[in-house]
Amino acid sequence: MNPGAYVPGKVSSGRRDLRKGFRWGRWLLLVFFGLGLMWGGYLHWRYQALRREIADLQVRNAALAEKIEALKKNPALYEEIARKKYGYVKKNERLIIFGKGR
Repeated sequence: MNPGAYVPGKVSSGRRDLRKGFRWGRWLLLVFFGLGLMWGGYLHWRYQALRREIADLQVRNAALAEKIEALKKNPALYEEIARKKYGYVKKNERLIIFGKGR
């Protein structure tokens, strides 16, 4: 006779059903553990990416602060920027623009 077969009038100990529950529980635990590891890895990766971005922004901020200080100390830089970037000229000066490819 099959050990797991149903026998009328015999009371089952339920041990076999309990093992199935433990198997499902183990699988669920393993799945949740794997998902937790993946989520933790993603959070760690994102944290490191944000730290690198903060470091880059701090370097850029320091460079801009130096530029601001240079502009505060030397007003002639304003004139240089206005001439190069915006094409401003002083009185009695002529601006000659050479086109590309002409």
